[in-house]
Order: sequence, then C-alpha cells, then structure tokens
Amino acid sequence: MSILQRFSDEIRRSRKQLGLTQEQAAESLSISVRWFQYIESGKRMPSTILTLNIIAVLGIQGKDLREEK
Repeated sequence: MSILQRFSDEIRRSRKQLGLTQEQAAESLSISVRWFQYIESGKRMPSTILTLNIIAVLGIQGKDLREEK
C-alpha cells in the first residue's frame, strides 16, 4: 500500500472517529469539500502545508501512517 493510500485511509478513519462530515473537515481546513474528497479518496496529494494542517486538525500521528507488517 502506498503512503498516499495509507494517508488517505487515515484521514477518513480520523475524521469519522472525530464525528466530522467531509463538509465539516473541509471547512476546518478552509478548503472546498471537493478538494477534501479528492485527498481523502487518495486521488490527490495535498501540499506540505495542507498536509500539516490535516494532521493537526484530525490529530493524525506519524505512527498511524507506518506500514503494517
């Protein structure tokens, strides 16, 4: 599994765990819902700054992105 797919899976998991809709998450990040959907589905990679914002808003930890063995 690619890092992009692991990241997008973690975004989805974290968002749902926080009880946020895609719309609410996108609003928190000041991006469009469509852009958030592209990122969450793994169709697009966000910029470094947006990646850091996503990590902060959704509380994603680096250990959550490690490849499972």
